[in-house]
Amino acid sequence: MSFQKIGILSLATVASLFAAGKIACVGNSITYGYGIESWPDQTSYPYHLQTFLRAEGGSAASDTVGNFGVSGLTVRKDDQSSYWKGYQFSPAIEFAADTVIIELGTNDSKNYTAWTTAEQEAKYDAEIQADFESMIDTFQVKSKPRIFICLAPYANNSSWGMYDTAIVNHVIPAVLKAGLEKGVNVIDLHSNFSYLENPSWYLSTDTVHPSVEGAKELAKIIYGYVQKDNLTISQNKNVLTAPAGYDFQWYKDGEKIEGATEQNLTISENGEYKVSVKIEENTLSRIVTHPYAVTDLDMTSLLQTKSSISSVHYTNGILSVSLFQKQTFDFKVMDVQGRILQARTIHGAAGENAITVGNLPAGRYMAFVQGNAYPFSVR
Repeated sequence: MSFQKIGILSLATVASLFAAGKIACVGNSITYGYGIESWPDQTSYPYHLQTFLRAEGGSAASDTVGNFGVSGLTVRKDDQSSYWKGYQFSPAIEFAADTVIIELGTNDSKNYTAWTTAEQEAKYDAEIQADFESMIDTFQVKSKPRIFICLAPYANNSSWGMYDTAIVNHVIPAVLKAGLEKGVNVIDLHSNFSYLENPSWYLSTDTVHPSVEGAKELAKIIYGYVQKDNLTISQNKNVLTAPAGYDFQWYKDGEKIEGATEQNLTISENGEYKVSVKIEENTLSRIVTHPYAVTDLDMTSLLQTKSSISSVHYTNGILSVSLFQKQTFDFKVMDVQGRILQARTIHGAAGENAITVGNLPAGRYMAFVQGNAYPFSVR
């Protein structure tokens, strides 16, 4: 597949593509506007984001952007300075936003020091991912918003124990994993907003926080990605196709489909599908399509899917599934009462695949491969 890199849309080309509605900007001091804040707020990135939206006119003129940034806070629940414990967390939830932009993680980088062990680093990595996922879930309870999570921008200040290497090697991978697991949009601020690229975007005193100019640039970057939130899935019989991109992850009924990372997805069940698309070659930014409801599977195509399986047979606790071609498939074993005994995703190779199901009691069973039933007996 080859096509031009999709760049950040200019303000002139994105007018009225998407009305974001109420936007909650959740974050740390970068969101709050540390070092440049004014009253009333006319300097932070959320203020400029509101200005860009209102400049569109029409329905976007009523968009309301709330700044729920608090300086010094982390995403990790166990941290003493956790956003979960901050005074803006509950108001951000109660705001009942249509769109939530979460920019956290910069302060979490302080946990990674020259004395941190590999075990401690792995623990922090896992906690950042888990607590980011939990925060995404929490915001979904009140208003079911579209969520954009941000990969932290460049930040480097040794006197604060904050190093960009920790952001790049630990925080960003953990946050990206959370975004892929939960199927939400990802804005790669680190690739788009950096002191190394433009020092005037940062306060000269700390190389962490945006300057007045930088806050406006940050808002422009985020605005551009919010406006990309219009990708759709197309369907041809039992094949779904994602918009053009550089990497894909499919979801069904809100759950990630393991191994479903190609642009096309052959399906065997009705349901609600979406796909996360890496939209740019040189950034980690991803946009998730709006949910696509499948209600009209083509039965002829389903029968053709079955033909890719040459045989299924059981011997001594092993089910052998022979495939004509390499494919990833859903696998289930059920007893005669219809109870699911096993269910998992198999990354099958062309030829015979041995699937361990264990020593089942004597009786009749049904194996389901790609939604197709294959009866077998255990004596």
